Amino acid sequence: MKLLASDFDNTLWFHDHMKERDVKTIKEFQKQGNLFGVCTGRCLQGIVNPSQPYNLEHDFYILLSGALILNKDKNVIFEKQIPLSLVKEIYNFLDQKDTSIVYQDVMYKVYKTKKPDYHGVYIDSIDDLKTETVSAFSFHYELDELEKAAIATDLIHQKYGDIIEAYQNNQHIDLVAKGCSKGNGIKIIQEYFQLDIKNVYGIGDSWNDLPMLDVIKNGYSFTYAPAQVQRHAKTIVETLADCIKDIESE
Repeated sequence: MKLLASDFDNTLWFHDHMKERDVKTIKEFQKQGNLFGVCTGRCLQGIVNPSQPYNLEHDFYILLSGALILNKDKNVIFEKQIPLSLVKEIYNFLDQKDTSIVYQDVMYKVYKTKKPDYHGVYIDSIDDLKTETVSAFSFHYELDELEKAAIATDLIHQKYGDIIEAYQNNQHIDLVAKGCSKGNGIKIIQEYFQLDIKNVYGIGDSWNDLPMLDVIKNGYSFTYAPAQVQRHAKTIVETLADCIKDIESE
């Protein structure tokens, strides 16, 4: 039995759709007795809702950059949260004020410059959340502000690196509790299914996938991924379907 952990955005999901060949190949992979699941910064509904029209079922969910891990039945395998007071402190520390916060699988958004979209629940202030802890939070920049996002990520690491994890995901920065990562999520899933690491595969396209690619021997990335990300992968492919076909050929 082989296991493939896949990033979601720009790996399986492209703006508003999945590729038909990718979905078909995933289902064939699962029918052969293998396991397929996501390893993403998204929350559960951010995976379930887009997957439903394709009747795509995931065998596991590594969510929120490893802060929440669920089995196929969506039972919790692992979870670690962040104090809301720390979210407020980092929010006040950064100039960027377009933020989303995940609490009880609902995404709450505090947008000061970005235009509202149809995802999530909009709130005026972080103070509107009546809880002591949250699952994860993110800062959002524009597509042409990758350098700003990189600088902000470094600033967070310098000041709060001993108590928080910050991962740049293109123009976004995803923040989770210390010790959480896609890589640690892979280790937990590997133990859960009692698999040898040689039978665990991963694929991703961005910097936040590096912890995943670095803990496995069989890492995949894409021809369109940044050069730095490609260097951490064993194999470079055009599509997710090509990755699965390569795994099956071994």
